[in-house]
Amino acid sequence: MSGEARFWEVLDGGRVRCLACPHECVIAEGREGLCRVRGARAGRLECLVYGRPATVVSDEIEKKPLYHFHPGTRALSLGTLGCNVLCLGCQNWQISHAGAGRGEETKLAFLSPAEAVQMARKHKLGGVAFTYNDPAVWIEYVHDVFVAFRAAGLYTALITAGYLSSDALDYVAPYADAFKFDLKAPDGRGWTWLGKVTDPGPCFEAAIRAKDRHGCHMEVVSNIVPGMNDDVPSLTAMATWVRDALGSRTPWHVTRFSPEYELSYVPATPISTLERASAIGRRVGLAFVYVGNVPDHAATHTVCPSCGRTAIRRGARGAYEVWVKAGCCVSCGQDLNVVQVD
Repeated sequence: MSGEARFWEVLDGGRVRCLACPHECVIAEGREGLCRVRGARAGRLECLVYGRPATVVSDEIEKKPLYHFHPGTRALSLGTLGCNVLCLGCQNWQISHAGAGRGEETKLAFLSPAEAVQMARKHKLGGVAFTYNDPAVWIEYVHDVFVAFRAAGLYTALITAGYLSSDALDYVAPYADAFKFDLKAPDGRGWTWLGKVTDPGPCFEAAIRAKDRHGCHMEVVSNIVPGMNDDVPSLTAMATWVRDALGSRTPWHVTRFSPEYELSYVPATPISTLERASAIGRRVGLAFVYVGNVPDHAATHTVCPSCGRTAIRRGARGAYEVWVKAGCCVSCGQDLNVVQVD
């Protein structure tokens, strides 16, 4: 089962143009776009993986990573085949670099939005997160699942590089409670080196639009890749952008790169580099900077910037100690920009 896409236009010669993301792929009949899962069929554009997740997992929300969003809860994590960013070092390359069009998608069980809600309730999950590949490629399904979860009183989270059109963003963001933005590099050079995005401008704009126009809770992740974005100017530029564009209380996660896929020759990020990045983030004025993919590192906990109390402690299974009420430190009342249900 596939579904007709929303964002496209008809061209001559039986071709269609996909408008879900800035690639604006021109697709011939029977073929797919760069993402490999949006294809031209019978003169129309279809989302070939609508309702067909390749991953259906119960995850700690901290694994997204979202540290200031319903800490200590678990989310139904859904991902599918394909991606429109196609990073060379993707940790989920087995699905993100796979595609549809030759019947691969039909091997995946169909999961309706209502069934997804039922699954979350059965397993006592707090909400749903679209992750593992970029949600832009099946934005129609993301929208329908988000609407169903909102109606059920469960939270919604979008884990994305933000490379989608403003129309696609405005279609889904009103139903997104959280938006985790993957800030890969400070400029186009780094984004191009890592994947298929040559102009990250739309990504930056999407993150700002999601926060300012749609009120999404925002957290930012930068995977620090040796030799690509680990130099002081790059780290400073990224931290400064987060502060200026999204606000000083926006959590910034600097995560450890692990050799994967076509970047298997690149060494893992030294912990000292991550600690330098964390120090730079704090120096430019970010209140919450976290070191990720390093088990038991001290910089995985949330420390109140006002009184110094450790307000949230995290371990391998997410947050296990939360001294936050109504988003504020229980000791001094400082607003910690934490979304939670008390």
